[in-house]
Amino acid sequence: MGKLSTQVDPRWFDSDTKAEALASGLAVQWLGTAGFRVVAQDHHVWLDPHLSRHSLWEVATQRLTPKPDRIDADVDICHAVAVGHSHFDHAIDTPYIAQKHGAKVYGSESTLNLCRGEGVDEGLLTRLVPGELHSEGPFALRAVRSQHSTFAFGRVPAPGDITAPLATPARAERFRVGEVFGLHLGCGHGSVYHVGSADLIEAELEGVQADVVLCCTVGRYATENFTHRVIDALKPKLVIPCHWDQFWRPLDATPKQIPTNDLAAFLAEVRSHPSAPQVRVLPPRGWAGVGG
Repeated sequence: MGKLSTQVDPRWFDSDTKAEALASGLAVQWLGTAGFRVVAQDHHVWLDPHLSRHSLWEVATQRLTPKPDRIDADVDICHAVAVGHSHFDHAIDTPYIAQKHGAKVYGSESTLNLCRGEGVDEGLLTRLVPGELHSEGPFALRAVRSQHSTFAFGRVPAPGDITAPLATPARAERFRVGEVFGLHLGCGHGSVYHVGSADLIEAELEGVQADVVLCCTVGRYATENFTHRVIDALKPKLVIPCHWDQFWRPLDATPKQIPTNDLAAFLAEVRSHPSAPQVRVLPPRGWAGVGG
């Protein structure tokens, strides 16, 4: 398989049962794109959930709005949502989830303005400031300043901020990137770091370590030596790739990867690192027990 292939070898997939994952004390579930559920002590925190999965035709020609039937099919329990940046494929479903479940939202001012535009109660909204710690159930949540991959002809797509409340329906380009964060969640059973776009700022990661890295792979070709730099900085025991799938196709469809992503090459890059962390590819809705 080359870098233009969309095929995914089913032999790559490696998933625990939900019961096995929860029994480890710290569990993650991948829901496509950069979306994850992280669970400890029956406390469910969602990272960049994207279940609406609008088609390419919708993205190109229509104003977008969340799809409640698709969201409700997977988001059964939610105590909090943390968002790494505010592009539509990371943030559009967050206001609906927050209102449906009374969940807290952690994000940039851009993400919070999307929530305000959709009528989310201000008391549920917390602006992330790099370095500040937030207690969220058993978790300590911290945002780390990061940056978005410049994969779009050397540029970040939809640059800038959402400077006023934004209501849906809205065109995809209205979902400006805003501030970009890596998201660190730690609890007594271990720690997880979410890389929602394939870039990083090493200086911001000094003193930050994670047992598990949830790592965006698409666009990493625009960031020199991205995979090894992430592992060097965070020293994980386990890497779980994400944002490799065609997020414009329903989650129930046979998974295909985004052309140019080259998941096989990413797996080889992880395995070639001197520290040899484990790497697991979760299928859509797949679980992994990551508690130590």
